[in-house]
Amino acid sequence: MTVFAFPKKGISYTDSFYAALEATGVRVEEGIFSGKWLFHRLCPADAVHLHWPSFSYAGAASHWDLLRRFVRFILLLTLIRAKGARLLWTAHNLLPHDRASIPFLDVLGRRVVIAMSQRIFVHGAHAADVLFRRFPAARAKTTLIQHGHWIGYYPRAVSKAEARSALGIKRETFVYLFIGLCKEYKNIDGLIRAYSNMPSSSMLIIAGKFSDSAYRERIERLARNDPRVRLEARFIPDEEMQNYLVAADVVVAPYRDILTSGTAMLALSFGRPVVSVRLGCLIDVVTPETGLLYDPDNPAGLENALYEAALRKFDEELILAHARTFDWATSARIFVTALV
Repeated sequence: MTVFAFPKKGISYTDSFYAALEATGVRVEEGIFSGKWLFHRLCPADAVHLHWPSFSYAGAASHWDLLRRFVRFILLLTLIRAKGARLLWTAHNLLPHDRASIPFLDVLGRRVVIAMSQRIFVHGAHAADVLFRRFPAARAKTTLIQHGHWIGYYPRAVSKAEARSALGIKRETFVYLFIGLCKEYKNIDGLIRAYSNMPSSSMLIIAGKFSDSAYRERIERLARNDPRVRLEARFIPDEEMQNYLVAADVVVAPYRDILTSGTAMLALSFGRPVVSVRLGCLIDVVTPETGLLYDPDNPAGLENALYEAALRKFDEELILAHARTFDWATSARIFVTALV
């Protein structure tokens, strides 16, 4: 059996998962989502593994172009099944964060993927419950797997003092960190507003690339109102991740909506507690010893969690031990077993 991955490389999640899967003896190759390629390469023993299906039809220049891409997407899924290959989907998101210009197509796309998939993988029981409530047909096909940790994946060779020196941060400053791709669903504007009432001896770092210039301008305007907010609006290379994560006291992931959070696992992999919303896989991943989750329906929830996080004493080694329980090798074995 060959697992054709869409995609295999270039993303920390897929890099890590497929390395573990290949270690079990499964052959994994990068897939190409075209009719000619699928027709000539697939055979009944193979599996096609999707992660973010909407990428196959997103980016259209017009409604007509979107419809054309979407129809092509459905036809290619049909070809995969006609060739006898197994179709697999890891549900990272309930719906795409960047919605199509014709929004119902995203819902229809999910329904088609669920209907055609023979197995669906979800990170944790609470994330699965969210998926089942919106798409009940997924229940009979779903297998739970872990989102593995990234201890050792990203460089970590600096002490907290060295990291803070590199970033020009005083030793006594309490540092809240948001890190990663800056998108509207991540609620960075809400984070800045909630942070405005934190003690003056703290600072908030927002480090990551913006894909939407209008949202970036909005965040820049908010950040200018508070000199304690440092905005690093750029892609953070892997080798620089350690400076921000090691320097931080708390990593904040204040999503408006979320199913799976790579940011939470990144924070735990550096021994940093997580402040986030009580939704999706975060309920399965973040314990009282490793962070704080707030009620998404409480308007003061984020602000209260930020304040409490500064008062709590978290144990870095305990957080790292907890992160190690989320193992890529275990997920790979579960994945293989589900295909038998």
